Amino acid sequence: MCMKVVCGLGNQIKGKNAGCVVTVGVFDGVHRGHQKILAGVIREARRLGVQSAVVTFAAHPTHFFHPAQDKVPSLTSLEHKLKFIEDAGIGVCYVLSFDRGLARMPAEHFIEDVLLNKLGMVSLYVGEDFIFGSGGRGDIGLLKRMAKKHSFGLRVFKHLKLHNRIVSSTLIRALIKAGNLRSAQAFLGRRVSFMGDVIRGEGRGRTLGFPTANIRPHHEVLAPDGIYASEAFCGGRRFFGLAYLGIKPTFKKNIEGRSIEVYLLGLRKDLYGKKMEVRLIKKIRDDKKFSSADALISRMKMDVAAAKEIFSKQT
Repeated sequence: MCMKVVCGLGNQIKGKNAGCVVTVGVFDGVHRGHQKILAGVIREARRLGVQSAVVTFAAHPTHFFHPAQDKVPSLTSLEHKLKFIEDAGIGVCYVLSFDRGLARMPAEHFIEDVLLNKLGMVSLYVGEDFIFGSGGRGDIGLLKRMAKKHSFGLRVFKHLKLHNRIVSSTLIRALIKAGNLRSAQAFLGRRVSFMGDVIRGEGRGRTLGFPTANIRPHHEVLAPDGIYASEAFCGGRRFFGLAYLGIKPTFKKNIEGRSIEVYLLGLRKDLYGKKMEVRLIKKIRDDKKFSSADALISRMKMDVAAAKEIFSKQT
């Protein structure tokens, strides 16, 4: 089943919506805590015979409130996030731009005008720390009063804990930046990954005998520099390969800054212009400077052998 994606709410009319079970949030990373809420939404929607729906945002709301400060780095781009929400089985996702109008909207109006009148909400599922509305005045207490007033269902999920730690996007960002992929994977419920566009690079990998796809990532949180055994998805196909994140220290004239390149085993054709999702399986080594191109090639051959050994153990 393909999820319907609706940008904005301008054309939504309650009479056209037969009712839905809704959850609202940023859902950055779509981690295990988010997945638990999404699964609950889907079960309840099926029980009631209505649509399962998500309301999310094109960018993190903090980007609106603090445009001049350091923005919250995203675990997933909007496109990547929508893919994970669709994979969970949600029927429709409404993507809102967090603008001045939305920021100033009173919490009561968001419930009445948006969720009830436009979407035809019959039940709302949220986490226990859910805050919404102008000035952040909408909280669980207000939701309970509104649910009683308008007779819609409400379920509030407690924080999901793993190893006595609350599963959160903030924690996962820190784990990925520290290179703790194993723990990040546990909290995400899947491998650490990134999505990006395949772009033209300097072509150096091809001259070294290892043609790579250069990736411009859509989002910001990436693992530390190094070589990673990886699997990649592009054009409906799955590939095993090696992902490189680093500044190419062996070459003095690296004009690209930090580079992301993926060497796909057995693939020789160009993928320029395509989107690629790369999932990191295991780190093979740190990035390092070699004494010559030949020394780098020799080490790259060892990296490929190490990656193949890792792949042989994958189910």
